[in-house]
Amino acid sequence: MHLSEEQIIMTFDQLAREVVLGYGPYESVRLECDGYPLEFRICPTLSRKPNAIGKMLDASFDLSRRWSPGSDRLKITVLNNTHDLSVNLFCVDRPQLLLLTLDSYRRQHEPLDSDDFNAALTLIRDPPSIFGIFIGGGAAGCSRVRKHMQGLRGPPFAFDLFTSEDKKTIPFKFYSHQFVDGLGVTTASDPVEMYEVLLRQSRDALSSYGLQETEPSSANAGGMMGSIWVSEKRVADAWAELGYRNVFETLGVPR
Repeated sequence: MHLSEEQIIMTFDQLAREVVLGYGPYESVRLECDGYPLEFRICPTLSRKPNAIGKMLDASFDLSRRWSPGSDRLKITVLNNTHDLSVNLFCVDRPQLLLLTLDSYRRQHEPLDSDDFNAALTLIRDPPSIFGIFIGGGAAGCSRVRKHMQGLRGPPFAFDLFTSEDKKTIPFKFYSHQFVDGLGVTTASDPVEMYEVLLRQSRDALSSYGLQETEPSSANAGGMMGSIWVSEKRVADAWAELGYRNVFETLGVPR
């Protein structure tokens, strides 16, 4: 299936004009943490978004525009008969996408499987400007329980460091694998195998280090890679007050 980036953006823009989704201007603040590049996007629209599982949507947000007879206007298409591709309800990127399992009983705490990776590969191959992230539960910044991934405009702000030879400025432990032959020839079985290896490595690292709270400073997968989205400047200021490296080392595992 070929996904037209132009068509996706046209759909996104139409929904934004009609306030079917939340999308607003943001202030970009770029800086470095001991050589680790960061971008804070301060977007007031995000204040209306539930920021944790079980939190209620802002009562002022009108959901009635989302529905037309028999359909969800945020939905773009079905991928591989396993996932809905939809526009996110609250966006900083243009576009910002969701890959939701068709099976509504699948839960976000479950590991990714071959169906998930197949859908993700379909999305990030076409269009090529999209990258995918998986936020594995409430503690990682997830706000819904149904299993899903996100498609965002990429790459994340600090991405180049993770693929470079010199990774010493990355302030937390991480494990990675590069598919050197490119995603065009990668099948779902390849990332599934490596994902299981990376999960084991991560669990071993976490077993001796308990995750700690840094409220109101937090970061999901994209935030840990340098792209941090917040609803107000005080949250970005809290990062500075706590110390950027200290926040990363507390949210992750120090190197």
